Amino acid sequence: MNPYKKVLFPIHIFQAHIKENERIKEELCHIIEKFRNSGNAKIPDGWLTDNLLTSYEDEDFNFDLFTQSETTQKLYEKYILRFFDRPTKVNVSDMWFNYYSNGEYQEVHSHVQPDMFAPRPHFSCIHYLKFDPEVHQPVVFNDPIRELRQTNSIELDSNNYEEKYEPQLREGSILMFPPYLEHYVPKSEPTPDNPRITVAFNIILTEYGEDKLYGP
Repeated sequence: MNPYKKVLFPIHIFQAHIKENERIKEELCHIIEKFRNSGNAKIPDGWLTDNLLTSYEDEDFNFDLFTQSETTQKLYEKYILRFFDRPTKVNVSDMWFNYYSNGEYQEVHSHVQPDMFAPRPHFSCIHYLKFDPEVHQPVVFNDPIRELRQTNSIELDSNNYEEKYEPQLREGSILMFPPYLEHYVPKSEPTPDNPRITVAFNIILTEYGEDKLYGP
């Protein structure tokens, strides 16, 4: 350890395990499978992935699925609020599922809101509803200033620096991270009988401690 070195501007991600994951699977998986088989799940415009199935652009389906499921809502809120160090109130701004079964991948992206007039999320979340670490790929996070590091400086103790981070995940894992943090899912082997299903959503804090951030 270099006694003269200080670490500045850390980026935090948060991780927990939802013990009640089977209850959420019972509520959501059969509805997700029905939507997938309906042919309405498709790749949104602008996504570079080859054949990933998602409900990202179907606002009506996402609203019906996730707002009418009280158990899912309460469990997500229960675990998310554990990540904060002050009393906090949150709203889910948008939510969707991603379904991987045929060797799909997802390109590098972030959840930064492109509409400057829309409320911008404070955090993004991923819940690993169905996930087998033996065959499924984890999300990979990129250092957001890796290009600056590579072209404008030299990292001392560079053997200890990694520009990518892969969390150790299992079925039921839930992650929360800053929406600007780039991430992607590497291409995997096809698993048609064992799909990788994630639920992604963004949250907006309406209260944090004594501070009111959004809302009336």
